[in-house]
Amino acid sequence: MRIIHVNKYYYDRAGAEIYMLDLMRLQEEDGHQVAPFSMDYPKNFPSNWSDYFVSEIQTEAGVGRGFGKLKQFKRALWSREAYIKMSKMIDVFNPDVVHVHNIYTQISPSILKACQKHKVPAVMTVHDYALLSANYSLWSKDGSMDLNKLGILATAKTKFIKDSFVATLVLSIIQKWHKWRRLYDKHIGRYFADSRFVKDLMVKNGYDEEKISVKFPFFSGAREEFARKDKGYILFAGRLEQYKGVQTLIKAMKEFPAVELKIAGSGNYEKELRKIAKGMKNVEFVGWISGHAKDDLQAGARVSVVPSIWNEPAGIVIFESLEKGVPVIVSDAGGMKEIVEDKISGRVFRAGDVKDLARVLREFIYDKSYADSIGESAMQRAVEIGNPEQHLKEIIDVYKGLMDKDD
Repeated sequence: MRIIHVNKYYYDRAGAEIYMLDLMRLQEEDGHQVAPFSMDYPKNFPSNWSDYFVSEIQTEAGVGRGFGKLKQFKRALWSREAYIKMSKMIDVFNPDVVHVHNIYTQISPSILKACQKHKVPAVMTVHDYALLSANYSLWSKDGSMDLNKLGILATAKTKFIKDSFVATLVLSIIQKWHKWRRLYDKHIGRYFADSRFVKDLMVKNGYDEEKISVKFPFFSGAREEFARKDKGYILFAGRLEQYKGVQTLIKAMKEFPAVELKIAGSGNYEKELRKIAKGMKNVEFVGWISGHAKDDLQAGARVSVVPSIWNEPAGIVIFESLEKGVPVIVSDAGGMKEIVEDKISGRVFRAGDVKDLARVLREFIYDKSYADSIGESAMQRAVEIGNPEQHLKEIIDVYKGLMDKDD
């Protein structure tokens, strides 16, 4: 089978990219021919198909000025460049299916029109809530957004996009226009939701339940090479943004000054987190890491913590720890509690509650045998719901079903 995977970045930037890269690897190992379609970006991995990537557009600094602002708006609304380049790549690669990931601002749904024109079925893995709101985390500084108030102004007031009302307003208008035109729903044959939580929100907001399958992430297969070797430290690995809740973890760790907390990641909230941790000798900011260095760091943790205060859809990082036999503590926000079984493969605490997190941490810090027992169950849980061979089979079966419909 010939498959094109589409995502705005083609390197291991965050969970969506890690999932896509792992799935592409699985498919290639299974004998399929796979190619990426992305935005040209300096950190991208090398690819024989990079000539077809759309030109880079700067979004890191938010909405630009003058020509830059117009270019960003046009790209997010409808990209003629993306449509043309996808059409050309389809002509050359001749895919059986196109698998879409995160494309919203940098690529746009114009590529789906190219798929339709060439009669190539498309599927989409839903990694966040961008199909529902320009505030793709459904979170504001005041907490989770009211899911019944996803209007343009309500979203703009969250200033989620680069802390800018204008940027968030512009992308809210674009998101609503895309939804009104049904640019995704008309062209996507099947959605893969990261959790039941995500599926339920999509259905509540008008998406066809019959077109949505729940597909938890899968483990990457690093558990044999990087089996758990408990070194006693607590670990957070992920982006350093306010909604990731690392501030809750740092505050909870003040109760355990003799226990090391390693924070691996980078992001817009790092400076504020360093202020919160000022004077704490047990907190180390490791920086952004990937590959074997990340695997090794995860394997050495007593417990991995995912303290999100936004409704985290699932979390690749959870599976990265579970597969190594490392217990995971997650907040009760979003779909994470569907993966981590409380008191079996990890623990669940109340999102944003410092005292509750400290209480749960205490169980692992002062009882190594308990941590070891939970770690064994964690690995079993990864195999149970994150088996890569089963995940691949289910994905390929969906591809084949859509291809049969088009015949």
